[in-house]
Amino acid sequence: MRLEHLCDASWTYDLIHEVEPSPGRDGRIYGQGTGTLTGRLSGTATWSNFPRIREGWASPDAHGVIEVDDGIVLFTLKGLSSLTDGRGVHVLTFQSEAPSHRWLDDVIAVGEGTIDVEHARLQMRYYECEVELPLSTR
Repeated sequence: MRLEHLCDASWTYDLIHEVEPSPGRDGRIYGQGTGTLTGRLSGTATWSNFPRIREGWASPDAHGVIEVDDGIVLFTLKGLSSLTDGRGVHVLTFQSEAPSHRWLDDVIAVGEGTIDVEHARLQMRYYECEVELPLSTR
């Protein structure tokens, strides 16, 4: 697999509500925010996230829209983020009717970055995953 730079993103929470974990249960956060993406995928995003929280880790489950020059790109984001040291990994998929962004319908992107829990901000770098090896037909 080859990774090609797709974009850098700055995500900021504008709203956060949290339910702390109870004994034997996960906690949950509901958040909404905005983002700015720069690179081959550039635009402004609006999103919501409903991550599960367990033992210092968040499992993001975000969905949103990126406004691009000729329309919109919908996205889904899953991942794993440390709430103690700020490391994060994301997987994104996309769907778009914007003519110049239809190619994203076939993209799976992975990203890594940092989470500033105190200020509710994330800085991420995303890569398009490209298959390098042909699949065997055996």
